Amino acid sequence: MVEQLQQFPKIVRLSVGGALFETSVDTLCRDPNSMLAVMFSGRHMTNKDEEGRYFIDRDGTHFRYILNYLRDGNTYLPMDNQQLMDELYEEVCFYGIEGLM
Repeated sequence: MVEQLQQFPKIVRLSVGGALFETSVDTLCRDPNSMLAVMFSGRHMTNKDEEGRYFIDRDGTHFRYILNYLRDGNTYLPMDNQQLMDELYEEVCFYGIEGLM
């Protein structure tokens, strides 16, 4: 039996803990070892919310930093706010974005 891969549109709508984002599958898969690349590889079923957005059950507050890093390999990090850096580090570890660790 041949396994069929899940297909994704080029532009995906995400709900990360209720925070809404739009990006490309290419961006989400930019770090091939990350959880996002695995999630959007087509090999696994991903959950959608009622609006058809791909749902990630995480706090969306810091996802923009991760997404910006995946978009261009760079992102502004709030180095003057230790609590925010600690929270962001937890999210980076969850997603497995090695370049931000």
